[in-house]
Amino acid sequence: MSRKHKSERPEILSRNVAISSFSASVRLHAVHPRGEKPYVESQPWLELRGEATEMVRDVRSVKISMFPRDTQEVGTATPASVGAIIQVRPELDFVLTWPQVDFDRVWTLAISDRLTHAHLIFTKPYRNSGLVVNASFSTEAEE
Repeated sequence: MSRKHKSERPEILSRNVAISSFSASVRLHAVHPRGEKPYVESQPWLELRGEATEMVRDVRSVKISMFPRDTQEVGTATPASVGAIIQVRPELDFVLTWPQVDFDRVWTLAISDRLTHAHLIFTKPYRNSGLVVNASFSTEAEE
């Protein structure tokens, strides 16, 4: 009897996304950790919506949510990632974290209505999730 061994490398997919809309918000709240001085924390959040040029599991609709983090930690997941797919249906739902300065650049492109395209490289979703290994945003489609 022969056994099939699962490949150790996940299948990597690449999709271009035409961005059709965005929403932006900034949240502000007080934080008071036990035994420490309270402080105010703000959290900008950018959500992009669009259509992928090719389907993933019969889904073309895409939502990309992103927010900045002061420190970027890659973690132990394989492959190393900059974000995750957290849902596949009814739309591909990506969540990405960015260094603050780079997040500000993407935010500026979005609010100036110049952000029209995204290019995402990610692992093939398994059980409704996957890892994003590369994300880029621009005013033109990548080839």
